[in-house]
Amino acid sequence: MEDGFFSRPSIFSVLLTPIQPNEQRIDASLRSAGISKLAAIFVAHSHYDHVLDSGLVALKTGATVLGTKSTANAVLGAGLPPERIKVIKDGDSFLFGQFQIKAFETPHSPHPTSPGFIDHPLHTPVPEGDFKVGENFSYLITHGSRRLLVIASGNYSPGKFKDVRADVVFLGIGTLGKQTPEFVAQYWQETVVQTGAKIVIPIHWDNFFEPLDQPLTAMPRILDAFDQSMAMLLPLAQRDAVKVQLPVAFAPIDLDAR
Repeated sequence: MEDGFFSRPSIFSVLLTPIQPNEQRIDASLRSAGISKLAAIFVAHSHYDHVLDSGLVALKTGATVLGTKSTANAVLGAGLPPERIKVIKDGDSFLFGQFQIKAFETPHSPHPTSPGFIDHPLHTPVPEGDFKVGENFSYLITHGSRRLLVIASGNYSPGKFKDVRADVVFLGIGTLGKQTPEFVAQYWQETVVQTGAKIVIPIHWDNFFEPLDQPLTAMPRILDAFDQSMAMLLPLAQRDAVKVQLPVAFAPIDLDAR
């Protein structure tokens, strides 16, 4: 599992009060996904909308958490034992059963909120701003002949994936609608064209201030511009014969481009 963020506190809670995991929402989401046991949770970075629930989900499922030092401090504060935490670095590979996970340090989307690092175990409830971003990672997941690349944050390092092949890219498009068409085209080139992927699943576009028992909707336009993101991405996908499919919460995704 990546991140494992299910609490999704309201925007008013995030802005006005300290936040903490919502155990009822976490339990309901795990039931909806049919999950009782996990080997690993790999975390992109340590903003609250990625790491808030990771420690508690790991405790409930027996998982090991992979992430940065900031992520380690966030899940330590949730009570996860140190032996079930792996601090990663660029290029690290991990094997869990038949799944191989390779970590790539990649930049967060431009101008992230809450810059800096979490340098001590974080005991919730705390203000949203205490969840410092830390470093950011993308992950290549290999299972048999299937290769999935998960890029949670909409930015790129030139040439980072030049030797990577992927069938499917889970492409973070948060705040992409606020970038220039040139930026978006280069992001697509570096992540989709370079890897040879033929399916793109846009992620990090939905309104994570709304609970997951409601249909996914786009982030409010004042915070992002989902329509602009798709208006720039879909012509690129058509040009390159790439299928773009929006996810539905808890619904399986067909990863066969045919």
